[in-house]
Amino acid sequence: MPINLNHEAQVEWDKYLEASSIEEQIVHLERFVGVVVKHKGVENHLRMAKQKLKRLKATQDKIRQAKKGSGERWLVPKGEDAQIAIIGTVNSGKSSILNSLAGSDSAAKVGAYPFTTVKPEVGSTTARGARLQLVELPAVVEGSVRGEMSGKLVLAGIRNSDCVILTVDLSQNPVEQVELIFKELSIGKIRLNTEKPPVTIEKVGSGNIQIFNSHHYEGKGNDEILEIMRTKGYMNVIVRFHGPTTVDQFFDSLDHTISYLPAIIFGTKGDLKGSRANYSILLEYLAENSLPIEIIPVSSSNDEGFDDIEEEIFRKLRKIRVYTRNNVGDIAERPIILDKGSTIENAIEVLSKKMLAYFRFARVWGKSAKFDGEKVGLDRILEDGDVIQVFA
Repeated sequence: MPINLNHEAQVEWDKYLEASSIEEQIVHLERFVGVVVKHKGVENHLRMAKQKLKRLKATQDKIRQAKKGSGERWLVPKGEDAQIAIIGTVNSGKSSILNSLAGSDSAAKVGAYPFTTVKPEVGSTTARGARLQLVELPAVVEGSVRGEMSGKLVLAGIRNSDCVILTVDLSQNPVEQVELIFKELSIGKIRLNTEKPPVTIEKVGSGNIQIFNSHHYEGKGNDEILEIMRTKGYMNVIVRFHGPTTVDQFFDSLDHTISYLPAIIFGTKGDLKGSRANYSILLEYLAENSLPIEIIPVSSSNDEGFDDIEEEIFRKLRKIRVYTRNNVGDIAERPIILDKGSTIENAIEVLSKKMLAYFRFARVWGKSAKFDGEKVGLDRILEDGDVIQVFA
């Protein structure tokens, strides 16, 4: 990277490096080529950028052609406040769970034979005022990562979701089912109920690799960190450790293709013979292997175990509800759904990004307020159930 890029070009190049999709990469590379100030010092870099842009556009065209010929659409666009993926092994009760949660909104097939679900089935439900989109995906099978039984499309559907429900048939061997699912998801770079590594990496224009708080790193120190970063192609970045970090966690922090998703197990067919014993076996297995995932035993045939289940799903999502209040004091019936840790600014972005340009202040009622109607700025962190009024 030449150190004498003009500011506009540097911004677009950094955005290209951080982009997570081909479409975003193309947009920022095109902007980079358009705004870069051309001089001898950037000739090679500009030539490389144009070559990258050409390759990305060729890849994009191939993907578009493949989609045209692929028939059915697999990736279900998010249409609600959160998308919940329902996954499991063959005939584990996924369709029954979808029908029980979505009620009349769902028409998923239910059968006592394998592979009843051959494409995504969609339903919806509500929890604490949030609208949840339920997507039942075809079975996870041995070799899903290699593409067996549309496995790669199933994994893409899981990554697209905000939370995962694993259905495990308690009338069959539950350990075999869980081991298979976790193995395939692990190979597919999907981590369930796992916190992101406590490491942040910030790209900078110059300064080589700077490391802060490396005492948290449980490896062999700064030299090892530098070697790993350079091997992975990193230059001009600031690395900050925010807590104890293993070597494996550090490697994971450098891999932006890993998805971290909350998950919960629904133990299905809890009314069948042997299910109670298998439930205990599964609990013991999860504890022995330190797998941080809880089990809710349910039975769709008699609707047992579904009380307050939506509340449990909402808790897993790590979301909050924020209500708006107008200038006459009326509070909106439906809340805004935000991630935990969101601020007034995040709430306004959902309401109207244009409003941010004219923002004066806000008032807040609820857990985050020191007193009712407290006057706050954009950086106030909100809590679940807060009511806000924005003045612009």
